[in-house]
Amino acid sequence: MDFISWLLQTKIDEPVLEGFITKLEPFFTDAGFNGLEFEKKINIGLRKFDNDIDDLLKPEPNVENQ
Repeated sequence: MDFISWLLQTKIDEPVLEGFITKLEPFFTDAGFNGLEFEKKINIGLRKFDNDIDDLLKPEPNVENQ
């Protein structure tokens, strides 16, 4: 059984892991794990969280002073 087949079988055997495995599948190919693409996607997600946090921390203008 190759790795991709094992992942598919694991999704069937362990339905609770299906969503997680589905998100990981694009990073696995016949040649192996595409670590660079995985790292790129992680960095994009972290940047989004950082931007969201920065936006939440910006002070709101005081409506009464306008």
